[in-house]
Amino acid sequence: MQDLARQFAIRFYHQMRPWVWTVIGASVLLNVLVFGAALYLLLVYDVVLPSNSVETLFGLFLMLVLVYLFQGVFDFARNRAMRLIAEHVHRSLTPRLHYATANHSLTKGKPLGDGLQTSRDLDQVYGYLSGPGPTALIDLPWVIIFLVVLTILHFWLGVAALVGVLVMAAIAWLSNMKTQAELQELGSIISERNLRLQAQLRYAETAQAMGMHSRLIARSQFFDNRFLDKQGKLTAIINRFGGIGRIFRMFVQSLILTVGALLVIAGEASAGIIIAASVLSGRALAPVDLAISTWRSLGAARKGWERVVNAIAETAPPERRAVALELPSKELSLQDVWVVPPGAKEPVVQNVSFRLEAGQSLALIGPSGAGKTSLAKAILGIWTAPRGEVRIDGAMMQQWDRDELGRSLGYVPQIVELIEGTISENISRFEVADDSGKIVAAAEAAGMHSSIIAMENGYETVVGPGGAELSAGQRQRIGLARALYGNPFLLVLDEPSSNLDHAGDTALSNAINAHCRKGGIVVLITHRPATLSSVSHVAVMNAGKLVDFGARDEVLQRSLKNSVEIPTQEKVG
Repeated sequence: MQDLARQFAIRFYHQMRPWVWTVIGASVLLNVLVFGAALYLLLVYDVVLPSNSVETLFGLFLMLVLVYLFQGVFDFARNRAMRLIAEHVHRSLTPRLHYATANHSLTKGKPLGDGLQTSRDLDQVYGYLSGPGPTALIDLPWVIIFLVVLTILHFWLGVAALVGVLVMAAIAWLSNMKTQAELQELGSIISERNLRLQAQLRYAETAQAMGMHSRLIARSQFFDNRFLDKQGKLTAIINRFGGIGRIFRMFVQSLILTVGALLVIAGEASAGIIIAASVLSGRALAPVDLAISTWRSLGAARKGWERVVNAIAETAPPERRAVALELPSKELSLQDVWVVPPGAKEPVVQNVSFRLEAGQSLALIGPSGAGKTSLAKAILGIWTAPRGEVRIDGAMMQQWDRDELGRSLGYVPQIVELIEGTISENISRFEVADDSGKIVAAAEAAGMHSSIIAMENGYETVVGPGGAELSAGQRQRIGLARALYGNPFLLVLDEPSSNLDHAGDTALSNAINAHCRKGGIVVLITHRPATLSSVSHVAVMNAGKLVDFGARDEVLQRSLKNSVEIPTQEKVG
């Protein structure tokens, strides 16, 4: 993982080389200008005061003002370059990270941490890059130069400063050793705690109805207590070492003043050298002190960077296709398809083969746990079949760019989730340049147009996350309208009538018939015999296998003849 993180860092260095060198150049000039302040004090005490020359004092002061002005300019340039670097890293990785976060559970069977961990990691990286931490590390090599200059001023001044730097470096190393393991464990605890809190929110209604709130809170409280314990321990370590570092830095500066005073008494140094040495020693120790205070941020950013690049590498978006195929319009075929849910080992669907042509519709029926929903996800490419082929117009799905192919696919899952926004945005799949005519047509096809315009704001009605303010039936029909938007070729409906009334059932049947008349294909998972009247074909599944397939009436006759159960109550397949 560390090698991968290093490779990504090198790649970004090449992309941002001008900004990186701006930071390095500005850092060099800022450190050189530090000598201006030290030289000013040296000359004031050793030249101006003995000569009582006011003109010399004002001349030196004007030069010092120029030094500080240039320091301000270079400091601004360095901070701006670091901010641009941080923003470039964040903007470049955010789309890929969001893709990885959204698709990780589809390929690995589990989310990345609590689902938001990697986004927080990237924010941590951004915060560190745009903060004082990186500049402290860049300034660290200058510690050697300041030590050399102090040694030139006098050997014992250099020795005193060197001892101070070595002790502070040891403090920084100990701080790193003590905090690394704690930081890693704290990250795991935070993810677990957030998962529990999300579950509390997700099941709030159920918990309220069945008196589960206190037990769910107790589960969250356990991890919250662990978080407080670990956070308190980590904060104590950082504060302890940070306090020791700050106190020791002041001690070293006082030590250098003491050594300087002894040298003046012995006639081996001047008063100006003492003051200049104090300034230079403070500047030599400053990067080490700052590195200690930002060590936690550095550790968190480094771990976060490793997790971010690892997530991106594990779930990388496919490359854009060089040749764009025409959108499908002819057939859907499955050949020896096996389906294994992400993260599982055993197949839930085995050896399924069938073919549908444009204008045909298929009802997948069978008992709960037969593998119908799993097969539907394989047909749509949500899950990748490890064995067998799912082809549309003779081509595998990966031969299209996913976003382009998505225009030809419509899907209504068992539980319809709406996204925060307007009803029109949800129906149009959040297309930026949406077509009002297409939105209304999709709503009419789903039998939802009249219900929408009856609302106070019509299509501009805003729904919250999940669309909880709408009834389950309304959400399901809006989900159907979303699936029908843009007249897709393949329509996959997983229990689309589970929350519909009679009018909704009629609208669904009309939508299926209309879609097939337009040359589309419909795959319908259902437990309602009434919906079978809308399909041309039926496939019976049991224990993950396709036990029958063919024209609707023929399959139903064989099922009755062989006493195959066709469930009549709503279940989740």
